[in-house]
Amino acid sequence: MEKDRIPELEDLMVEMTEEAISVRLDYETSGSNMDSGSIVAIHHNSPLLDNEKESLGDIAVNIQRKEK
Repeated sequence: MEKDRIPELEDLMVEMTEEAISVRLDYETSGSNMDSGSIVAIHHNSPLLDNEKESLGDIAVNIQRKEK
């Protein structure tokens, strides 16, 4: 690794750590919405991965959870 890249990597490490702390604090105060039943799954060859401007609403399929 080139020594001149080390400061850049250290800056990125600090930024990622700050973001992780922020996410953790947000989770501790707000909780998780993972139990809302909403899931977004994107197939590995989805056109969404090719074109970031394409709207999910244009090609999304709504799958409902089975009643228990």
